Amino acid sequence: MRDSLQLAGTLTAIAFVASLGLSVAYDNTHAVKEQYDLAEQERARREVLPEAEGAVFEETATDSVVSGKPFVYYTARAGEGSAEVLGYTFVAYGKGYSSTIQTMVGVDSAFAVTGIRIVSQQETPGLGTRVQEIASKNTLWQVLSGKAVEEVGARPWFQVQFDGRGEERLQVVKSSADDGIMAITGATISSEAVTGSIRRGIAMLRSIVGAVPEPPAEVTP
Repeated sequence: MRDSLQLAGTLTAIAFVASLGLSVAYDNTHAVKEQYDLAEQERARREVLPEAEGAVFEETATDSVVSGKPFVYYTARAGEGSAEVLGYTFVAYGKGYSSTIQTMVGVDSAFAVTGIRIVSQQETPGLGTRVQEIASKNTLWQVLSGKAVEEVGARPWFQVQFDGRGEERLQVVKSSADDGIMAITGATISSEAVTGSIRRGIAMLRSIVGAVPEPPAEVTP
């Protein structure tokens, strides 16, 4: 009986120490992950606003909702306390085929897209994941012969299409003859998710900081 009690006590102590260790490890790694995520978001904001080098970003959390998410945007100013606005950034959320696609969006003071970056997606490999595909200019022969040119700084072709566009020109098309965002073959839902979410985000941002005095409470697809 005494041996059983000792064994139970030992197992309980081991379980307690293990749980405590896991808790401490989680707290430490969670804090590190949060810092990493914040740093990644900062890098993404500066990437989608290439003209805002050295800018100071001011966060604004609103009571408005876009696609079921609270709308938060950042104002890029020329410096601390400066009244000069270089642009804005926000994260757009679009329901894709198998995930919610999160896109960091940068726009200038006229609400034209300065750049976008897909920051999170779990779409179908080979289809929806092509929203992040970088189209190489190297030929097959260059690759096989070892003469391929390193393409540093190349951007995904799908995302490049958004540069310079306002919300009125953010429509998915299936022909290059039409003015719009060319859909990814076999991944129209993913293409629509990204495009529609950006269009709704710009509409909300314009209503808040633009000429419309009262922003809508919610913007949905």
